[in-house]
Amino acid sequence: MPNRTEELDRLVDKIINSPHGTEASKTLEEIENNQSYILNVQLKKLVRLHDDSFKNKCVSPVTYMLEKYTPYMGHTEALQKEAELVDRDLRIIEMTYQLIKKNRNSK
Repeated sequence: MPNRTEELDRLVDKIINSPHGTEASKTLEEIENNQSYILNVQLKKLVRLHDDSFKNKCVSPVTYMLEKYTPYMGHTEALQKEAELVDRDLRIIEMTYQLIKKNRNSK
């Protein structure tokens, strides 16, 4: 007489290797197929959608600004030098005006 453990192992093996589908095996197969579909199709679509959304909201505006304002980047140094020259010229004019005014008052 087989003992209970052997009989239980035989029954489990019969259920696992059964050629007939049970509700549980059909549900498990459906879950596996859904998981495969989710990983191979839906997840790839979601990643692509996220990438497109990120690109449109973040990358494209930054690229546009970079392309738009890069030509002006070199001009900032020249603009700074021009401002310094204008400032120097204004100081010279102010000093000259003050000297003229001082000489005129002293006469």
